[in-house]
Amino acid sequence: MSDVQARRSFKLVEFGGPLQEVTEAPPQPEGTQVLLKVRACGVCHSDIHIADGYFDLGHGQKMDLGRGIKLPRVLGHEIVGEVVAAGPEAEGVTPGDRRIVFPWGGCGQCLLCRQGNEHICARPRSHGTTLDGGFSTYLLADHPRYLVAYDPLPDAFAATLACSGLTAFGAIRKAAPVDAEHPLLIIGAGGLGLAAVGLARAV
Repeated sequence: MSDVQARRSFKLVEFGGPLQEVTEAPPQPEGTQVLLKVRACGVCHSDIHIADGYFDLGHGQKMDLGRGIKLPRVLGHEIVGEVVAAGPEAEGVTPGDRRIVFPWGGCGQCLLCRQGNEHICARPRSHGTTLDGGFSTYLLADHPRYLVAYDPLPDAFAATLACSGLTAFGAIRKAAPVDAEHPLLIIGAGGLGLAAVGLARAV
């Protein structure tokens, strides 16, 4: 890790407050962990809610996020990076590999995780909420299985696939089959809607 420099991050230290710039030593990968140099990280609307400390449910109702998210925390879950180092048990990755980071990890031990449903684990290990995210120069991923090759896509586009891309993909799959007799109507041309339009033809 001789070429790894200081880690520069923007951390949420207080709900409702500005992110604070912090410079510190980068984490050292252990076991199956992989250290990546962040190449791009999207700003999801949920990052804004997390920074506020609540989800606005409408009609004056709010869902407090303070109990589930411990501060300080580096936000950002739409992440792509370049592998720079790996723990001794991390297999299948090489320094220089460009990877999308699947952000919705779990404990790896419970029945849901063993069935491949880590994204709904009751003990999540998710970047930007329970683990530090991509608003940083370096990111530590738990395991190579969370890293997805994305060449030849550009970094900025590939980063969005970890969240809005997966959300749109899941919705389109639920709408299938789509054909001349059963057309697909996509309402809204925001980030998710445009991702759905782009993915619909391929799916």
